[in-house]
Amino acid sequence: MVVVTWLDVLLGAVCAGIAGVHLVLLATRRAPVAGAVAHAVMGLGMAAMFVPTADVVPRPVWIGAFALIAAWFGVEAVRAGTLGGAHGQHVVGAAAMLFMLLAGHHAGGVHAHHVVGAEDAGAGLLVTAAALALAAWFVADVVRELSGPGRAASGGRRIAVAAQTVMGATMAMMLLAMA
Repeated sequence: MVVVTWLDVLLGAVCAGIAGVHLVLLATRRAPVAGAVAHAVMGLGMAAMFVPTADVVPRPVWIGAFALIAAWFGVEAVRAGTLGGAHGQHVVGAAAMLFMLLAGHHAGGVHAHHVVGAEDAGAGLLVTAAALALAAWFVADVVRELSGPGRAASGGRRIAVAAQTVMGATMAMMLLAMA
């Protein structure tokens, strides 16, 4: 039985709203296409993880979408010669989504993650360590965004920074719940 709490619904709605923000930025041409699409897909994916009863997308489609995002931005990072900036952020974000889909599964709300094969203490420890490392990365990303030059940005960039900050915080929360 899937149990979804009010907090799961609230966080799912926030993530779906962030996806909507990125789609508006895309439609108004205030954001690069690939980045806006990646953020929108991640927002929808997070919403689906928080509220699995509302998820109509098959798991293999989510896995393919996040693998494609990771590959696309991985290639872009190689071309740019750095994993820093937006390219690295998308690679880590997509990798975190894949991790959450593959290392754990959603049995109802953010608090109900459990590790597949948890009988194996070594596998459980590895998943916990990876979840904590990814959560730390997202917390650091939120801190960077809040203290960085994005605060002085205008228009669409300011909206994108705010959405990215909230999304990073929700990703960290979900990863910590997996740990």
